[in-house]
Amino acid sequence: MMAPDFAWDRFLLTAMATALAGMLRGFSGFGPAMVFTPVASAIYGPTAAVPILFLIDALLSLPIVARSVRHCRWREVLPISAGAAVTIPLGVWVLVQTDPTLLRWILCLTILLAVGALASGWRYSAEPSVATALGAGGLSGFGGGFAGLYGPPIILFWLGGRSAAATIRANIFVYFGLVTVVAGVAFWYSGLFTAEVMTLALFLMPVYGVALWVGSLGFGRAPEAVYRYGALLLCALAALGGLPLWS
Repeated sequence: MMAPDFAWDRFLLTAMATALAGMLRGFSGFGPAMVFTPVASAIYGPTAAVPILFLIDALLSLPIVARSVRHCRWREVLPISAGAAVTIPLGVWVLVQTDPTLLRWILCLTILLAVGALASGWRYSAEPSVATALGAGGLSGFGGGFAGLYGPPIILFWLGGRSAAATIRANIFVYFGLVTVVAGVAFWYSGLFTAEVMTLALFLMPVYGVALWVGSLGFGRAPEAVYRYGALLLCALAALGGLPLWS
């Protein structure tokens, strides 16, 4: 790995994105792919960036997932997880077989529209139906499969409700814990766990772990309004930054 492919400047830039992604994940429960995937994809390619983030996040988030099990709402988590399990393999197939530029346009513009609706004060007037939860999970699974972007559809879905920030965060962590199994099988079957991916994940894991811990410390000290609108702002900025226009 150290030659001829390895370059310290590229690795350090990826490590910086890893640190920011870890802090965002620890604080809000979602969003690491919004920061990490665009940077790492530009450097190492999307077929390396997505499984790298999967490996470091899946392993280091396990303790938080275990703690979140007691605080999540299973009637919300299970339907979304079921919807994602169906579409993750399709997203991975797209990652391997297709240029994701068009899909990036669609995903980023959809996020911007949804963020605008939520920032305007719109909220769900009733408990979301099972069909709605399955649809949100399906979009999340597809986005996670081809770009590691599980977070935007489900966070916009849960932020639209009236659950407390702690419950939303617990839901997200447990959801990610459940879909990790399906995604891991799909990545392995598609041959994405290469030697380069495993090596980079090993080097980046300590950076992500420290940042995840720092982000977790910050969560309990932030007012709920900061959590909600801060998360929406991050979604909007990530969507703008992820537009293929800047590539």
